[in-house]
Amino acid sequence: MYPDWVYRCKAKGTNISQIYGHYYLYEVGSVWNKEKGRAQKVTKRYLGRITEEGLIPPKTRRTLETCEVTVKEYGASHLIAELGKDILSKLHDTFGDQGDMIFAIAVTRLLEKCPFKRVELVYINSYVSELFKGSKLSGKNLSGFLRDLGSNRELIVEFLKSFIGSNPHILFDGTGIVSNSEKMNINRQGYNTRGEHDPQFKLMYVFSCDIKMPAFYRIIPGNIADISALKLSLAEANIKDAVVVADKGFSSEVNYTAMEAAGIKYIVPLKRNSTLIDYKPLETGSKASFEGFFMFNERPIWYYRRKSVTIFVDNDLKIEEEKTYLKNIEKELEGYTTEAFIGRQYKFGVIALNSNIDKTPSELYCLYKERMEIEQAFDFLKNLLEQDKSYMQNEKSLEAWAFINHITLLLNYKIYKLLRDNKMLSKYSVADILAHLKYISKIKIDGEWRLSEVTKKTRELLDELGVHIT
Repeated sequence: MYPDWVYRCKAKGTNISQIYGHYYLYEVGSVWNKEKGRAQKVTKRYLGRITEEGLIPPKTRRTLETCEVTVKEYGASHLIAELGKDILSKLHDTFGDQGDMIFAIAVTRLLEKCPFKRVELVYINSYVSELFKGSKLSGKNLSGFLRDLGSNRELIVEFLKSFIGSNPHILFDGTGIVSNSEKMNINRQGYNTRGEHDPQFKLMYVFSCDIKMPAFYRIIPGNIADISALKLSLAEANIKDAVVVADKGFSSEVNYTAMEAAGIKYIVPLKRNSTLIDYKPLETGSKASFEGFFMFNERPIWYYRRKSVTIFVDNDLKIEEEKTYLKNIEKELEGYTTEAFIGRQYKFGVIALNSNIDKTPSELYCLYKERMEIEQAFDFLKNLLEQDKSYMQNEKSLEAWAFINHITLLLNYKIYKLLRDNKMLSKYSVADILAHLKYISKIKIDGEWRLSEVTKKTRELLDELGVHIT
């Protein structure tokens, strides 16, 4: 016999059970048992616990079907957003509310090196979509946004100037980008690195040695000479007293004459077959033929000067280049012979710089090495451009495309600088860091974002970087 308040909860088709002094109500029914030849009672569903106050229904059991769970990439996007706070702030100062969308697109480009047409997919699956909610990145919305953004070069230039710095030393580089769009007048037949004359435009870049960051860019027609683009780029950026550290492809009498006429100071590395290099002091085999040496990264660099050209010899580089060449001889690669080795033995390890500025050999060499470091990271942009070089179909969208790529490059350099400052460049690239951190996710359970588990190796990497992911 049960208390009266227990029976009050009992109804037809239910059954009461007493377990350790507590009362529980179950739904019951019957099924035919063929073996026994009669109906048999079965317990179906638990209806709740019976108390003097009444029936307390069971709590709803959570399952994957009833529990809302969302997983998004978090680690890499969090790091980029944290390192890029100053960039985002400047975007807000210049572009207002558009700054969030510009930054969001740039972060997704850095995360996956994806073409613009896949930006929305990366955005949705990344925590970027939580940091910058409401960014509409579908094809139609994105096209309209790019046209609007690219129509105001003046605002873009205003933003770019904030990264120029006060040091007059700049690095100048450029790359031709093939484009088959028939709607852009900027596409012209131009010579590219593959030796082909394809329709293309040029992307000219200025890097600041002061802040060691990309500072300025211009898009020019594919058939414009670099020196003409350089003068206009310096004028638009309002860069005065610049020292241009160019690449070997910039070395020509025409360019030297043009830069001298324009009052531009320069440092230009020479190809080893340049007639401007005097190799006779090297043929003596005596250090007495050199003017002196200095230490660079704990390596002795010997040098001598001939008019505007300073010739440097890095013995460590010389040994490495000789070894590589001799290995190619052993492999019987075409063009590699002992006779050719002897003919060029004095050229191994040589770096020659032509310059019209009054700098010590050590200062010239350090500026050149800064350029090499930046070139390595600039490769990131060149790889990114390959993803969608023919995607833009009008010049306004092209301008916005280049600007967002520039923001992406700035963010890339932030991670590169983090690695450099922590002396980790010999072990990791920017891509390595992003690959590790992309495995850190945030999981949304019932409206609350929770950090996923982090592997021991990733935790050790974060500690080495001095970065905290929360």
